[in-house]
Amino acid sequence: MIGLLLHASDDTSFCQKQKGSALMLALFIIVVLTLLGGALMKVLTSSSEAIAQEVIGTRAYMAANSAMQAELAKLFPLNSSSTCPSEPPFKTGSYDFSTNGTNVEGLYHCSAETSCNKYATNQTTGDKFYRITSTGTCGSGILGEDSKNVVISSRTLQVEARSL
Repeated sequence: MIGLLLHASDDTSFCQKQKGSALMLALFIIVVLTLLGGALMKVLTSSSEAIAQEVIGTRAYMAANSAMQAELAKLFPLNSSSTCPSEPPFKTGSYDFSTNGTNVEGLYHCSAETSCNKYATNQTTGDKFYRITSTGTCGSGILGEDSKNVVISSRTLQVEARSL
């Protein structure tokens, strides 16, 4: 019986030594989960920003491409002569896709600038060689002097063409 009493008293001292360990374990788990949650939020935020940049960059590319197509249509109209200047300044077009009446939904808050340069003429055939540059700019809001855009992207395209 003395052995049982000694053993019982050993159990109570063991239990007394273990008091608070569950609290420490719970606190450790809470801290680890909080750190993991914070890291996950940071990854999701940076992923969202990367996707926004990619979408706005694609819109800027499409704005530049649209302006390029408009300039090519002006440069090579059906049944008439080209309109590209041969002397500086070469800026030929400015397009604001959200206010020009077309209201292309995918190009809201986008604009484009184009330039055309006749850089050579073939003396034998009379063919003229042109270089057209188009720069499209899009933002996450209205592009303006007092604009507070979070994301702005710009894409530039260049095409060389010749008259026939």
